[in-house]
Amino acid sequence: MRNVAIVIPARFASTRFPGKPLVSLGSKPMIEYVYRACKGSIHNPYIVVATDDERIFEVSKGFISPSDLVLMTPSDIKTGTDRVAWVARDINAEYIINIQGDEPLLTGKIVDTIIDETIKCSSLCPVATLAAWSSNADEYKDPNVVKVVISKKGEALYFSRASIPDSKNGENKKFLKHIGLYGFKKDFLLSITNLNTGYLENIESLEQLRFLEHGFGIRVGIVEAELIGIDTPTQVLAVQEILRKRGTLL
Repeated sequence: MRNVAIVIPARFASTRFPGKPLVSLGSKPMIEYVYRACKGSIHNPYIVVATDDERIFEVSKGFISPSDLVLMTPSDIKTGTDRVAWVARDINAEYIINIQGDEPLLTGKIVDTIIDETIKCSSLCPVATLAAWSSNADEYKDPNVVKVVISKKGEALYFSRASIPDSKNGENKKFLKHIGLYGFKKDFLLSITNLNTGYLENIESLEQLRFLEHGFGIRVGIVEAELIGIDTPTQVLAVQEILRKRGTLL
């Protein structure tokens, strides 16, 4: 048994950018970059690409290792966490990591960090995620960039699309930008799929608030990372340029 499994949920449907897991960055689809980053982890995780679309399924079969899996999942699964839990039922691993298929700037080191934070989780704080410090004024004001504030213990106090934390004179220059990777112990993940949607979750459209509203803590690991999740076609060129500068554009 490999102790850690990564599930990469990848849907073709997207309101702002349909088919984005298959968008080409250089000569390779975006989801392949995510998969390669996961393969770079020192934890040797078992990796499952979970999709509800035949096109993503066929493309993923072309690059995935024989030791990993591409899996078709039902199309009526409501959330990414629910899709990961659906897959996790049949995975023989203690820790399950949810890594979205739209993070092509991900690195093996970042994957290692979310796994390490997940292994440190407790019964009172059973979820792990990541964040990075930023001073980007445009991102601070952008509702598409999720911010998180944390306690001295490194646990999330709140996530928001609003500019938090803020000062009464508007002089705040630094914030934690949430990175949407999540880690769970398998038994906890399977137990939370029936949690009711929360009031704050509905307002912010942030699924992680459901955990906080139900009293479950979230560990937040801090990383130094330049990540741009691709949500619109205009972000593709910016991501390609970063990959080119890194020397990792395929």
